Formats: sequence, structure tokens, C-alpha cells
Amino acid sequence: MKPDNMQESEIRPQKSTLVWSAAAFLLMVACVYLLYYLKIDKKSPINYISYLPFMVCLALAIKSYKDVNQFMSFGRAFKTGFKFTSVLSFLMGLFMLIYLKWLNPAVFEQGLVDARLEMDRLGQSQGQIKMSMDLAQKWGPYMAAITTAFMYTISGAFLSVIFSAIFKKNPPLYNTANESELQ
Repeated sequence: MKPDNMQESEIRPQKSTLVWSAAAFLLMVACVYLLYYLKIDKKSPINYISYLPFMVCLALAIKSYKDVNQFMSFGRAFKTGFKFTSVLSFLMGLFMLIYLKWLNPAVFEQGLVDARLEMDRLGQSQGQIKMSMDLAQKWGPYMAAITTAFMYTISGAFLSVIFSAIFKKNPPLYNTANESELQ
């Protein structure tokens, strides 16, 4: 065991990641419902506003971890961001499953109608359309959950690299307080 004065004082990122991923999750769920009740077209660019809590809370999770520890390597910053992303990806995937299957199945049903119309427009045969619709009806909410979790994981990893480069702060090469004592 290291003596008390040599132990690392670094605080682990779990608290920062859990607090900020919970905040992002709640804000993103609120955005989903807000956009739904405002009847915003799903193809509208306004829908991208729901990604703002994800990006802002990811940046704040990394920044708050740095602020508590004073210094943070790129690797530690990325690890903090990726932990945040992992928790949020799981929560959003689970929410998407619950939302499409039980909370608002009308959204899923409208998606099936839109998909059928698009397949008709592309000239697919009725057999292909029926097979696709049967498969989507059975597995659609599960695939949406997996896809949501996967996409947030990938985009979160990418954003973690960017925010890690921005927020990293290496400790000074030497301690200036000790240097002044030597003189």
C-alpha cells in the first residue's frame, strides 16, 4: 500500500457519468414527447434538436470530471465520455423499445404504414412487402431499440474523441511551488 501522501487523489468518473447520462436521458425523453405532441414531421430538421441534450451532457460529463480532478489525460477523458455514452445508449435503447411497444405504439404503426408506401413506390412485389411487414411487425421495436443503442454508442464514441481533445488537461511537467522552495 502506498503512503498517504503518495496515493492517487483522482476521483473516478462513475458519478459524473451517471448524473449527466441521467440528465441527458430525461431531457431526450422530454424532447421525444414534445416533438410528438407538437406534431413535428419526422422528416423535419427540427427533430435534430433532440440530439442537443446528448451532445451538451456528454461535454459536461467530461468537463465536470476534469473540473473535479484538475487534470485529465485524453484517455481518461475518452473513458469518461464513453462510460456516459454506454449508460445513455442502454437507457435510450430500452426507452425506444418501451415507447414503441407499449407507450406509443401508434408511432410504430405509422412507421409501418410509411414503410409499406415506400416499398410500393419502389415497385416491390406484394410478396416482398408482406414478408417485410410481417418481419417488421414482429421484430420492429426490438430492432429499433438495438439500432438506437448502437447509433448512440457510435456517435458518442466519435463525440468523446472530439470533447476529449478539447477538455484534456495534462498536469504540468514540474511543480512550480516546489521550485520556489528550492531558491
